[in-house]
Amino acid sequence: MPEGGDYVTFVGITGAQNAKERVGGFAKGAGKKFKSLDNMGDDTDRTKARNNVRHALANHPDLKVLVGIWSYNAPAIVDVVREKKVRKRVKVVVFDAEPVAIDEMGKGMIDAMVVQNPYEMGYQGVRLMKALVEKDDKTVKEILPNKDKPNGDLYDTGLKVVVPDEGSPLKPSLFEKNTQFLKLSQFRDWLKKYDLTGS
Repeated sequence: MPEGGDYVTFVGITGAQNAKERVGGFAKGAGKKFKSLDNMGDDTDRTKARNNVRHALANHPDLKVLVGIWSYNAPAIVDVVREKKVRKRVKVVVFDAEPVAIDEMGKGMIDAMVVQNPYEMGYQGVRLMKALVEKDDKTVKEILPNKDKPNGDLYDTGLKVVVPDEGSPLKPSLFEKNTQFLKLSQFRDWLKKYDLTGS
């Protein structure tokens, strides 16, 4: 969408830190041609999540992008987009990859998913805890080479951007180096490798 457009974000609790970071990250990544019209919280109520999407579509007839910030927002958005028959006029971008969202991307209902790496989070977290308990400074230094500096205790497991197998205008060159760009079939292969159904 080189011309930009208006968007609404949907999230469980608007004040939650991960919600703020994701909403802010989307705004920064989308750029100045995109305008946030609202950030709608649902207090983790799935019925309210769907109603928020209905209200956003009714209140903003020129809305171009629906952004699901928490994992269950993806199926809520898809359900309402299908119900209201507005798929041709809106793009759907979501965070996380619930099994339903993965299936819906395969059906053409989701344009992009931004996905964390829960396998690596668990693996590196346990590896670090073991090294700390055993006073294995070499492994701690390997995982956290800057641990004595500001923010040096952060470990980035990276992100994945997942797009449909066909027709996406998104390309790997649009993303930072620690972001892995995958087609849906490649992402499904990755999930299968680690015996995961979602992320």
